[in-house]
Amino acid sequence: MGVVALTKYEITDMVETLSATLAVIVGIATLVIAVSWITGQERVLGAVREFRSTITLCVAGGAMLGSLYFSEVANYIPCRFCWFQRIAMYPIALIGLVAFIRRDAGARFYVLPMAAIGACISGWHYLIEWRPGLDTGSCSATGPSCTDIWFRSFGFLTLAGMALIGFLALIVVNAIPEPVDE
Repeated sequence: MGVVALTKYEITDMVETLSATLAVIVGIATLVIAVSWITGQERVLGAVREFRSTITLCVAGGAMLGSLYFSEVANYIPCRFCWFQRIAMYPIALIGLVAFIRRDAGARFYVLPMAAIGACISGWHYLIEWRPGLDTGSCSATGPSCTDIWFRSFGFLTLAGMALIGFLALIVVNAIPEPVDE
């Protein structure tokens, strides 16, 4: 049996598909968690609380590693909004790691504001990818245009869309309050 050698482009295509698939899974899980929160499904909420720092580390760490792969290996040049999203996401990965190691339930209060800011930026970025006429052109003055799309998986999911899903997942997971002792 011979060794199969993949080209850099084939590997990048596989990473794009894997990243998009994971983002869809995270999005569906986030919806399940949000519905469980609204309907008071304590079993699900208890599991989320127990593994909050692990989930935070996995989502933010995965987003960080994915963005580094796409810029440093695949050579996708980040636009201005991509950099702002990184500025919001990378510290969350570090906070998630520290929270995981220290089992710090209070770290969620540091994650929430950064995730909210990141969600606003990625939401706008995702919108102008679909509606380029809304872009004022400020991005293209300092690098690639923020309306440039490196890839679109499943017909709708771009890097900005995946970042938005990640930030929304972090908000939902970290906004679930601790149970009130009676």
